[in-house]
Amino acid sequence: MITHASERAIVEMNQTTIPTNTITLRKFATAQVFIGVLLLLCALTFYYFAVLRIDYSKTTLLDLAPHPDATEYFAQAKALRREARPYIQIGYEKLPSRYPLGYPVLMLPWLKILPGTDAVLAPFRTNQTIGLLLLLAVFAFYVYLAMPLMGGFAALLLATLPGFFTFCRSSMSEISASALVVMAFMFAYLGLKEERRWKIYLSAFFLGLSVNIRIQSVFFAPLLLTIALFPARGMRLRWFLHCAATPFVFLLAASPVLIFNTIQFHSPFKTGYDFWAPYFSENHLLFRLRYIPNNLAALWGEIALGSLGFHTANIFGTGTSYVPSFIGLTCVGLFFTRIDRFAICASSACLTSLAVLLSHNYILVDARYYLPLLILSIAVAVLPVTWAAKNLFGGRQIIAALAVFLLFAAACLGYPSRSGYNTRGIGRLQAWDALHFTDPPGQSIQFVAQMDFARLLKRQPGIVLSDIDPVYLNVLLPRSFVAAPIDGDHNYKWSHTWRYDRPQALALVEHGLQQSLPVYALFVSREDTTTKQSRLPSVSGYEWRILNNSHGNAAILKLTSVGSADASPALQ
Repeated sequence: MITHASERAIVEMNQTTIPTNTITLRKFATAQVFIGVLLLLCALTFYYFAVLRIDYSKTTLLDLAPHPDATEYFAQAKALRREARPYIQIGYEKLPSRYPLGYPVLMLPWLKILPGTDAVLAPFRTNQTIGLLLLLAVFAFYVYLAMPLMGGFAALLLATLPGFFTFCRSSMSEISASALVVMAFMFAYLGLKEERRWKIYLSAFFLGLSVNIRIQSVFFAPLLLTIALFPARGMRLRWFLHCAATPFVFLLAASPVLIFNTIQFHSPFKTGYDFWAPYFSENHLLFRLRYIPNNLAALWGEIALGSLGFHTANIFGTGTSYVPSFIGLTCVGLFFTRIDRFAICASSACLTSLAVLLSHNYILVDARYYLPLLILSIAVAVLPVTWAAKNLFGGRQIIAALAVFLLFAAACLGYPSRSGYNTRGIGRLQAWDALHFTDPPGQSIQFVAQMDFARLLKRQPGIVLSDIDPVYLNVLLPRSFVAAPIDGDHNYKWSHTWRYDRPQALALVEHGLQQSLPVYALFVSREDTTTKQSRLPSVSGYEWRILNNSHGNAAILKLTSVGSADASPALQ
């Protein structure tokens, strides 16, 4: 039997217990905000030193080589700014690029800001900006969902993901396409969670925009199934109209590249690759099931810390795009994932994209193609880390929580991993290597060579033949010059429609001479002159003479009449 004193004691105990629990919850909520913001600051600090602080003049990246991707993106952006239409120029011809026009459009603000020769930084500044915005958007997304702690963990995982910071400091289009894909997933989630169809429409719009940057983004289209799984209330006809309108919004956003392909190649499904490198598509070698083992072996090689081959990530980083600890953390996160409508759509989109990439020709695929999937996997990897933080704060399952945090720390540090091409050691820290990207400093020899040429010849008109990519030279040299290859050994020799070889080089030189235009040859060094001068066109009655270039290492030759003296004041 309970006495009055016992009843009073129980009431007093309940009255003190409830406020204590409330205070504990408030403290944890406050701690979440504080730790989340602190983690974001750590992510931004790392991003600043690993990406934003890079002095590109101390790297070889200003050459926009060895792949033609960056050169053609930059050339299209300059053409859009000059004439409001994208193209690349070789000699006097304005030709279509093999790459979509979405990424060049994103460069336009930076092209307007950067002065003179600094315009070559536009591709890099664009990716740096998009990477920073994506980092903030990820944190803001979780804050909007009232999960600032999870947002801080996600931001730090994103900032330290090797594939992310590697391509944020690149001149390629991967990070911009990935950012739009991630935004599409965010709004698809919010649309289903909050039952707001306009957010699903916005998701379809972002996904369509990403197709204008990377055609491969179209394989994330199963994400649009979110509109079909939206709760149907009221008339079925209304539900059906929304299901039809969402793909329409997607196609509308993707229409610029489809319309442009139709104008240039007479089909919305043909691209610049069909113009410049038709071999794979003509022989149906782009997608085959027999490519899957090779692509799986390449993925497993990086997960199992196998020897890395040389690919695009080596140009802008160490060659590593992800580390085993990050993959392990993501696998643990799968056990914390709830199966709901969004999870079904998101996993369908990711698995479809992965399946297509695995069946893609392994010669053409490298780690950058998986970047959107890697960034999206952070949403799964962050789940066990948040669980571990709550358990540590509550003093429960401490050993398991510490094990998860150890895995999280290893993922952020990028340990263990390999750095460099064909190396043996697996004890590298990707975070440490990211902060020492420009050690030792390099020099962009092609960029310096064209600078020497422009400085020596000033703004005189003329034709220049070079082994340097002609698209690159036509973008950077003064517009009074026209650049073309020396002969048929160049990046554009695989086209069946457009040809340039020795006969075309000779015809271009003879045309210049008929128009009284000076004709030059540009090599990156005097050593190249001795080995490559024999490839230059031979014109009867003319000879190639080396000009004095006392201010640089580039070798410049001029085609002059036999027996005549060059009287150009700028060249004396």
